[in-house]
Amino acid sequence: MKAMDTATARRKGIKLRATVIYRKDGEVLFVRKRNSKWNLPGGTVERDETPLQAARREMAEETGLAFDELRYISEFREDKVIHYLFEARKTSSRPRPCNEIEACRWIKPRHVSKRRVRRPIKTILKRCA
Repeated sequence: MKAMDTATARRKGIKLRATVIYRKDGEVLFVRKRNSKWNLPGGTVERDETPLQAARREMAEETGLAFDELRYISEFREDKVIHYLFEARKTSSRPRPCNEIEACRWIKPRHVSKRRVRRPIKTILKRCA
């Protein structure tokens, strides 16, 4: 994976996001901030941070989960946002809402259209589920 550096992205007005798809028993883990739509765990790739480092940091900050292995899947571009997509491997821990996250929920991919899920995330799951 060759990631755009954060300085170049900032100059071009592009946001870099590390986004994690964590599947378990046919469901995908979603997180939600207060008064927001459901989203996949993840967030901004900070300066001097790789997308993989950002994915690990965001999973820990949002769900309390730590993963030894996150597998890079692909890159998804949407308007001025580049999502670096990672797949999480199984962990024995349970996700719990941390920091700004109000709730964690497992959702079956076929039920995503019935939930308040961000549009780009629906597109990502259609391509990667």
